[in-house]
Amino acid sequence: MPVARPDVTTALRATRLWRAASDDAVEALALHARVEEASRGRILMTQGDLADRLGVVVAGALKVYNLGADGRALSFEKIGSGEPFGAIAALAGTRYPATVEAATDATIAWLPREALFELIASNPELARTLVTDLAGRIVNLTAVAANLSLDVPSRLAGYLFQRSLECGRATSAGLVVDLGMSKGELASALGTVPETLSRALARLRDDGVLEVRTRDVIVKDVGALARLGSGFDR
Repeated sequence: MPVARPDVTTALRATRLWRAASDDAVEALALHARVEEASRGRILMTQGDLADRLGVVVAGALKVYNLGADGRALSFEKIGSGEPFGAIAALAGTRYPATVEAATDATIAWLPREALFELIASNPELARTLVTDLAGRIVNLTAVAANLSLDVPSRLAGYLFQRSLECGRATSAGLVVDLGMSKGELASALGTVPETLSRALARLRDDGVLEVRTRDVIVKDVGALARLGSGFDR
């Protein structure tokens, strides 16, 4: 009797899309998986390709981004172990809307879309879990699109405000906030280029909102970040 790889089964059990499935159902799904080892920098799916399968990260991390006509990458998210990608497009039978690249060496479990339909057919209660999760992802992508309607200083302020809430450290000089990534990566995540990001940081500095350092900033006015990040203080 065939047995799925233990690491693949563990990753699939952690996947939120079918969190209500029984262990037997997940094991059956794991038997459909085709496992791929990807080195850092490898492109796993390209926007515009026909979506006939979805992936689950077994180990490592991936980055999801869209390439504009000018060749600039707009980062959507970074995903890790147990997280799915390409699921909405695969279920719809359309084309992948984004490119997925290995951010580190990674192990991927590929599942044909029909395997997921079989899982739903044998476990009808999973349909509600799938719809709820995928709807949440669409809402998040809508929020990303709304954020991109803001100018770069506003997008930056919104990001720094969220970082302030998550990891800000109070000091006598102000709230120290780690950027969480390099400035080049942050520029890509905000849908801009490093030069424009530098100008946005300089604007916030000149307005007295923050002090810029190498890997972090010192926030002087959290309220100003919140107002500018919401788009109400432009």
